[in-house]
Amino acid sequence: MKINNSTPELQRELFLIKDPDFWAETWQSAEAASPFPRQRSVQDTVAFWNRRAAQFERNTAGEKSRRRVEKTVHWLETLGVELEGARILDIGAGPGAFTLSFARRAREVVALEPAEKMVAFLQEELKRENTDNVLIIPKPWEGIDPAAEKFTNAFDLVFASMTPGINNKETLLKALECSRRYCYISSFAGKRENDALAQLWPLLFGEAMPSWPGDILYLLNLLYTMGSEMSFQVWEEEWLEESPIDEAAANLLETLGWYGKDTKDLEEKVKDFIREKADGGLFRQKTVTRLGRILVKGKKNFFVSAGNFI
Repeated sequence: MKINNSTPELQRELFLIKDPDFWAETWQSAEAASPFPRQRSVQDTVAFWNRRAAQFERNTAGEKSRRRVEKTVHWLETLGVELEGARILDIGAGPGAFTLSFARRAREVVALEPAEKMVAFLQEELKRENTDNVLIIPKPWEGIDPAAEKFTNAFDLVFASMTPGINNKETLLKALECSRRYCYISSFAGKRENDALAQLWPLLFGEAMPSWPGDILYLLNLLYTMGSEMSFQVWEEEWLEESPIDEAAANLLETLGWYGKDTKDLEEKVKDFIREKADGGLFRQKTVTRLGRILVKGKKNFFVSAGNFI
């Protein structure tokens, strides 16, 4: 079939998809149209991560976390990123799985993490390892002014792994502004399935669970149309998580609330579901997710919109 690419409509569409502002706006429109109201205040986001801190602390010490860190470091080094002697900014450091790994190689790591319970765990780990080259800044990325913090062009690697802080064009441009060599960003790549939630959702709400809204596609296309030089990789992970009944119930209720569901009268139903499925006092759930990561290379002028450069 021959496509007529001379029609005004198609020409206009081709022009739009090459415009960074189109992808920035599409990114925000996709978030707004999602069945999950994921646009939360910074305070709500910090409170959420504080409540999940204990689970993340356990994960940090686990085999799955260790493998992910090793694979990520290997990917970076394969692409020419030199961590030895580098200055690194870790945006949304959490309990510090990557911060700790980088600190063993880098000259300095600046770890941004606003959730105080995550920070407390990271501080203990740094003390245990006798590490003195990590500066923790307990602020959200959205509240950082690169110029005021003297972050502009200050880091060999800006690293943002699965952080909610990179959520629009403005927060992305700030990350690029801080980098003098590389910028790494990872996020969900569409697929995120949890067997427990998939079974629980129709029992509670009488409908199939909607698909996961997050997708690195918008960020990828925004960077492409901005003229960035980058490497991109997508992969799939699967893991089994087990936790005590009360903790599993609290986490599922928290997750349902994060998806915009009123959980006030759901606690007993969720606990009944978990008790029925639990074995030996532990509730097990399997998650399958598709992830993507981008490494932006070099320091250059990025085209943002017609006549506007940074």
